[in-house]
Amino acid sequence: MKKNINKNIALFLIAILCLSCDPPHSIEFINNSDSELKIKFKIDTTITNNDLNYVENKKGDSIVFTIKEKDTAFLDFGIGTWSESEIRKQVNSFNTIEIENSDFKKTLKSKREMEKFLIENTEGGIGWKTKIIIEIK
Repeated sequence: MKKNINKNIALFLIAILCLSCDPPHSIEFINNSDSELKIKFKIDTTITNNDLNYVENKKGDSIVFTIKEKDTAFLDFGIGTWSESEIRKQVNSFNTIEIENSDFKKTLKSKREMEKFLIENTEGGIGWKTKIIIEIK
């Protein structure tokens, strides 16, 4: 009897984990450099993307982050995971991504380049990529 109860509890917990886990997904910017970091997403205004309509750092046709040294900022995209198709959907909304501080400037101009950059920086749990972490050192 006790064995059946433990088995049922284990199955119940597994079911809850599988059904209730819809994690938040975001892009996290970590500035570990000794100077201020500026990140700018230039938005393609001809593409409708509801995920970007409510971004608080949106100014016209751009999303801009200015991150102080040794600080972190987030760009949230609701709940879900970063599959390659989800990344492709977001990249389709961008014309360019610019990352710069006092030491360097990196501009990603092609959709393929932006997609590759974001995919290379995905992290997450077991089989799920829930974060894109961009760390500048």
